[in-house]
Amino acid sequence: MMTASKLETGRVALVTGASRGIGAACALELARLGITPVLAVRTPETAQPVLEDMRGLDVAASVVVCDVADAQQARHAVAETLERHGRLDILINNAGVVDPIGRIGDITAEDFSRAVQVNLAGPYNMIDAALGALRASPAATLINISTGAAYAPREGWAAYCSSKAGLLMLTRACALEWSSDEIAVFGLQPGMVDTDMQVRIRQSGINDVSRVPRSQLGSAARAARLIAWIAHERPTDLHGQDLSIRDGLLVERSGIDR
Repeated sequence: MMTASKLETGRVALVTGASRGIGAACALELARLGITPVLAVRTPETAQPVLEDMRGLDVAASVVVCDVADAQQARHAVAETLERHGRLDILINNAGVVDPIGRIGDITAEDFSRAVQVNLAGPYNMIDAALGALRASPAATLINISTGAAYAPREGWAAYCSSKAGLLMLTRACALEWSSDEIAVFGLQPGMVDTDMQVRIRQSGINDVSRVPRSQLGSAARAARLIAWIAHERPTDLHGQDLSIRDGLLVERSGIDR
């Protein structure tokens, strides 16, 4: 069991896409560490089961409405977080979409643009909105949820791969412009996780990922433990890196499987 250090007592984390999957599991793991999670979701009602799971934990978790593709909503989500909790120390850009799934020429320009708005412009909107608050934190942390698809194209995933490759570069740009003492910056590849996104991928039948048996998928809880460890420990020697749950040394260091 990981325990919060004195430095991190009272810290507040804003998690996008926190109503289900990795985002929901991540919010719960942060709460277990004593870090107050703020769940940024498009529909508040969807976050209620996550709040119920936190009942009994000593955190004042809350929900804010936010479509990350909307810069105004991103600013409002950060402002509401500060109004309720007085601080913001951790930003976890988890919200993302795999759609549109389809070969180039079969997907529309509008759907491609929407993927870029959510997967790339969305994290930028959140970073831009949160930057002042993060700079005021004694231990600010930014985690962008990445993917192996940022490095290699997959058939039918032009929008997803392209937008996630852009997010990878955004992570590197943030790390270049900020020292780890100012804001510790990380990317994290959670691997293939058993979430609703994987259901959509299997339904598509496009490329080899859609044929991976569900039994071989990782759990959202395991991925969330690694994300929460990064947020909790701020391993500044890894500042700017796009980390992977497939890295055995990182998994061992984090202790998520103990």
